[in-house]
Amino acid sequence: MNWLEPYKKELVEVFAEAERLIAAFPAPLNERGLAYVSRFHPFRADSTKNYICYLLPYWLDHDSVENKDAAICSRMSLANVFVMLHFFIQDDLMDTAPTKWKEQLALDHLLHMQFLELYRPMFDSGSPFWTYFRQYVTEWATSVSDEREREAFHDRPSRIAHKASPVKLASTGLLLLSGRSELIPDVSDMVDEVLITLQMADDWTDWREDLQQGSANTLIAFINRERRTAAELYEKDLETSIYVGGYLSRFAQLAVDRHQRLKAYGLRLPHLIDFHEYLTANLLSAASTIERDKSRLLQGGFAYWLSKNAN
Repeated sequence: MNWLEPYKKELVEVFAEAERLIAAFPAPLNERGLAYVSRFHPFRADSTKNYICYLLPYWLDHDSVENKDAAICSRMSLANVFVMLHFFIQDDLMDTAPTKWKEQLALDHLLHMQFLELYRPMFDSGSPFWTYFRQYVTEWATSVSDEREREAFHDRPSRIAHKASPVKLASTGLLLLSGRSELIPDVSDMVDEVLITLQMADDWTDWREDLQQGSANTLIAFINRERRTAAELYEKDLETSIYVGGYLSRFAQLAVDRHQRLKAYGLRLPHLIDFHEYLTANLLSAASTIERDKSRLLQGGFAYWLSKNAN
C-alpha cells in the first residue's frame, strides 16, 4: 500500500507524541485517554484503522501541493489525531452513552483543548483557517444531528462526507501554510469523494448492525432506492438483495464511477487516489466473492461443497 508504507515511521512518531501528550492529562483521564488512543493506533492488532485522518497531510505533501517542511506535516497529522479522537467520542456519546459517560465527556474536552493548542501556533486569530474550522464543524453537526440526510444517497451524496468534514482541517490547514489556498476547493471536493466511498465501505461491513440499531446506512438506502419500495426492508430482504440480487455489485460500481471522477481532477494527488482505489477494490472484491459463490451454488451444492473443502 504505497499510500501507507512511506509514512510508517512518521505515524509511529505522531502516535508516540499523541500518547505523550495524553499521558500528561490529569489522572484518571490520562489512563482512559491512552486506552482510547490505543484503539485507533494504525499498527496495533485489532485497532480501528482511520488512515485518512492522520495520513491526509502527508498525501498532500506531493507534487502539485508541496510543503517540504516535514515538521508541519507531522504537526497537522498530530492535530488530526486529536480531532479524530474528539469527534469519535462525540459519536460514541450520541450513539450509546457509555457507563462512565462523565469521564468520557471530560476526556473529550481535554482532547478538544489539545488540538486547539496544536493549531494556534500555526494559525493566528485572523487566519481563514478558523473560518474553515467553523464550516467543517457546522457541516459535521448538521450531518450527525439528522443522519436521515444520508438516506439521500443518490441526491446529495456530499452530505455523507460531511459527517467526517473535520478531517479536512488537515488538508485545508496545510494548503494555507503552503500558500496554496486557491487549491482548497478542489482538494476539499476530492477528499469528500474519498470520504463518501469510505462511508460506503464501512456501511457494507456494518449493514446488519445498522439495521438492528436503526442507523442510517448507505447500502440499505441504495437497496431501498433500487428496489423502489416504500415498505420496510427486513434482514432477509436485504440478504436476498445482496447475496442473490447482485445489489452489492451495483453499489460497488458507484465507487468505480467516483474513482474515474477523482482521476479526472487536475490535481495530482496519487496517494489520495490510491487510497480511494484501495477502498473501491475492497468493495469490488466483496461483490465478486458473492457472485462467485452464487455461481457455484447454481452449478450444484456438491460442487460448491468441494470448492469450499478441497485441499
